Amino acid sequence: MAGLSQRIVDFIAELTPLYTFQFADGHDCALSLADGTLYMPVDESDHELEEGWVAVLWQGDGHKRSELPGPMLAYQAALRCAQLRGVGHPLSEVAAYREMLLTRLQAICGSLAHSEAMLRS
Repeated sequence: MAGLSQRIVDFIAELTPLYTFQFADGHDCALSLADGTLYMPVDESDHELEEGWVAVLWQGDGHKRSELPGPMLAYQAALRCAQLRGVGHPLSEVAAYREMLLTRLQAICGSLAHSEAMLRS
């Protein structure tokens, strides 16, 4: 699978030390190292427009599965990663790293305005 959902999951998996890559059910996934939650790509190849939905298996339990907007999940994960990596560093470095992550995410997803607005409310 090489669609938007997979690219979002790959982005999340690269956000170490909070996440890592995990192969599960035939997919490249992202695994939360904090709580074991697994992020799996959703096949949207039959949809007219890919929205980047991601399946979330809470604490890795297949019975606790949700499908959520991937851009929102990735945005939140990027902010948490920048915050964690910023401990002990000047605020300017934290802000620069956060902007670099969000620029990469925007290149994958397009506009992040909707994700930003959802997280502010």
